[in-house]
Amino acid sequence: MSAEGESPADPRGPGGSLDAPSFDVEYPGELECDVVSKFEHPLRLRPVRSNDAERLVAFHARLSPDSIYRRYFSSRPSLTPQEVDHLTQVDYLERLALVIVNGDEIVAICRYERIPSTTTGEVAFIVRDDYQHLGLGHILLEHLAKAAWSRGLTKFSGVTMRENRGMIAIFEHSGYPVKVSHQDEEYYVSFSINPADRAAVTPAAQQRGAK
Repeated sequence: MSAEGESPADPRGPGGSLDAPSFDVEYPGELECDVVSKFEHPLRLRPVRSNDAERLVAFHARLSPDSIYRRYFSSRPSLTPQEVDHLTQVDYLERLALVIVNGDEIVAICRYERIPSTTTGEVAFIVRDDYQHLGLGHILLEHLAKAAWSRGLTKFSGVTMRENRGMIAIFEHSGYPVKVSHQDEEYYVSFSINPADRAAVTPAAQQRGAK
């Protein structure tokens, strides 16, 4: 899991029409929206599509080795075709990914995958190095949690590296009642994504829960 900082090209093609996924699932267009970074630059947030394969490969190529390592816990200079398929072909229910794009370039991505037979989703983020510290991780987490809750999930969990302070800060300041534990160099987080729980968390209580 990685936030490399904080948590799209327009989802329409060059002609202005929305490209639907090429596999047989219903694309959740209602999740699309415009978002604004800390620098007030308008960006687009939308669900990932299967035709994002080339955009994802280009996105990965723009990541620094450190960002890749914090996301995958290993060196991964490029993604295999199988990995690209797995990351872009989702069912929008058990597995959902959201991207933020600027023009035709993916600049940030987050996803959850439901743990089988549970209502918990494992969450992961990565933000392109030149778009870090703009609040994109917070935006992605907020939208991903809302989408997951509407799809029957009640909790997020994940693991990140102790050195990945950007990701840890996103969770600690998310407004959710985050529980954090650590073992060696890995941090484990879990929290309810119930909107009512988020509303009930005070900053003081949030900081206590994050220790």
